[in-house]
Amino acid sequence: MTFNPLANPHSAPTDHNQSVEDPLAHFEAIPWCASLLADRSILSVVVPDRRPLPDGESSFVRRVMNTPTTVRACLTFMRAVGGGGKKERDLGDGETNKNDEPPLSRSAPLLWGGGRDNGEDPRNPFLLFNALADLGEDLTSYVGTMHGGLYGVLMDEVMGTAANFQTEHGAYTVSFTTRYRRAVSPPQVVLIRGRVVRKEGRKLHLRGTIEDKDGNIMAEAEGLWISMSRNVGRSQL
Repeated sequence: MTFNPLANPHSAPTDHNQSVEDPLAHFEAIPWCASLLADRSILSVVVPDRRPLPDGESSFVRRVMNTPTTVRACLTFMRAVGGGGKKERDLGDGETNKNDEPPLSRSAPLLWGGGRDNGEDPRNPFLLFNALADLGEDLTSYVGTMHGGLYGVLMDEVMGTAANFQTEHGAYTVSFTTRYRRAVSPPQVVLIRGRVVRKEGRKLHLRGTIEDKDGNIMAEAEGLWISMSRNVGRSQL
């Protein structure tokens, strides 16, 4: 598979300005996170840079959502999606080729799409972007429940990163829909995922999820991004 993204991954392994000194070691000490990170299909693991920018870009993520009681640590990784998320392929005559491996996610829409019919360029495929986030107690609204607006914030950041990897100058969110499935209860470590599933000219259609340690879907999202014709900056988790 050729991987030639329009946006380059970024990483600040030592001078990242996160609350946790070593985010990679932090998540590798959590068994279910370590299992995810050990997957040989992963193309890149990134320690997100949380240092404030001089022009104030991404201050909400780099400052507000970067404290010991909001988001203590964050780590991102990406991988390819094969087979559109289908576990078996029709071979004709009523036979199927079954894949015993579990799907990457219980959210089928996240894994569907892609291919030439959906505007995917094999030189820059629709990768599955993932973020592990250690959420702190100051993200709650009702007691023990994360504020509802933050579900969208978390998914928008990961989905926006996926969108930016398909554009030269960055992309803006045009529409975004969140479907709540289960309550996130900080302090809690979650997995946030996002992926482009269709590309039509400047339009980028995306899906996203928030998942817990057992793979339960806490929330799902779908959204539309528009790629820009000039440099508008790009937030990368």
